[in-house]
Amino acid sequence: MLSSRVSSERAIGLAQRIAIAAALAALVAWSAWTRWRVLGASPFPVGVDGYFYPIQLRSLLEHGSLAYPASPLAFWLMWPFAAATDPIEGAKLAAAIYTALVALPAYGIGARLGKSPGAGLVAAALATTSAGSMFLTIEFVKNGIGLTIGLTALWLALRALEQRTRLRIGLAAAGVIAAFLAHKTAAALVIVIAVPAALAEAAAVGALRGRRLIYTIGALLVFALVALALGLVAPERFLSPDDLDHALFGEARWDLPALATGKVTLTMGREALLAALVSAGALAIVLRRMAPEHTPGARIAIIAIAALGLLLAFPWLAVSDPQGLGFRMRIIAFVPLALGAAVVAAALATLAVPERWRALALAGLALAIVLAMPGERTQGKVLAHPAMVAAVQGLNGRIPDGAIAIVPERHIAFMVTWYTRTPFRQRPEAVPRERRWRVMPLAFIGMGSPLDQQLTAARTAPGLVPPIGTHPRHPNGLVLVTEATWEWILERLPPAAREHFARWPTI
Repeated sequence: MLSSRVSSERAIGLAQRIAIAAALAALVAWSAWTRWRVLGASPFPVGVDGYFYPIQLRSLLEHGSLAYPASPLAFWLMWPFAAATDPIEGAKLAAAIYTALVALPAYGIGARLGKSPGAGLVAAALATTSAGSMFLTIEFVKNGIGLTIGLTALWLALRALEQRTRLRIGLAAAGVIAAFLAHKTAAALVIVIAVPAALAEAAAVGALRGRRLIYTIGALLVFALVALALGLVAPERFLSPDDLDHALFGEARWDLPALATGKVTLTMGREALLAALVSAGALAIVLRRMAPEHTPGARIAIIAIAALGLLLAFPWLAVSDPQGLGFRMRIIAFVPLALGAAVVAAALATLAVPERWRALALAGLALAIVLAMPGERTQGKVLAHPAMVAAVQGLNGRIPDGAIAIVPERHIAFMVTWYTRTPFRQRPEAVPRERRWRVMPLAFIGMGSPLDQQLTAARTAPGLVPPIGTHPRHPNGLVLVTEATWEWILERLPPAAREHFARWPTI
């Protein structure tokens, strides 16, 4: 009788694992296909920095190194896709697949913190279908891939805290290193969640006493110093003080948008607000011990996740700068939302659903989330206009070797480098005068503005290298100007316009 019961339980457990694996595989495949459809709808790269990724991948294919300093791991993971297709298609395929894979570590963490496979499915469903995750696929691909790696590192760390075997500790250490090599956000996520959890677990088992405490403090100090040194030496690759150059706090926005510039507002499905509500619930559950008992490390991990969710909903977080830290932080509100929801859903199921139906109820909730969410989230999607692409392609061969394109708009700047292989700078100050070639779109010039008029006049002025217009729809839709011609134009602008364009405002 006992043997039969054990065999039956094993069969049920195996069937459950197969069902969960099938559900996760279906979720990842559907999500990757959905993301690919959004990215593949245009033959050109998508996003403000869309051309940045093909440039990096082309450089890897041709030279084995990146064109611009950056955390390297995400690009090397994208490299096989670029090698099999081309840098543009490869970047899109990699973005779709790697960001869709966020479902797997989200499931692993959710299942551990929620003490239930069903809770893991809830976390996976929310992480996969979130507006923030899709936006990372479209706009900040390296960040999106980095979060998949960072959550994997966090999952490996939580596993190692539960069973401290050499293999699990080694895998967790490898995951942490990978997170630091992938993206700054991934590294920060591991630091704020995994490190406090590990310290709490070590303290609970009495491992932080006497010499071990001294050694631990020393190791943390060395780690902090190494991280600081890496940030100072390579701020583009690692967390550094430079990341705080942009204001972190500003005017209160109680609607909690991810970005609000005055011209553009991105709400990202109100995920910051939802994350705050879920985080408050998860915090109450773990502090009042309303859920199944967690290990000390898991409890601290939940508290850290909840604190992150509440921080991201701070109304005074500065979200008016597209390059600012506040915007980058609030985009990832789906992370504490998904992980906190796993804890809350599991606790509510424990209170309200009979034990034999809990797994099914949580799985049903996960399915309902997938079905209720919009299939394709495209908020914030920036497309390259075919006419502008043709205009930039028309610059090919017109900029001399050794020159540097001075381009005020970041999106077009990467496009110029992709099609012409000319390096760019957004600001002219650090570029020698004789190497400056200004590239200006009509959005910078202003239709009918004094600059628009003087660009037209300069085409017939004697002794000048005339401005070159390459846009198929407007003579000044995209203009290439030598530095000497630019100075001639500036001198003939009205004082207010001259002052404005001499500052060279960047977009």
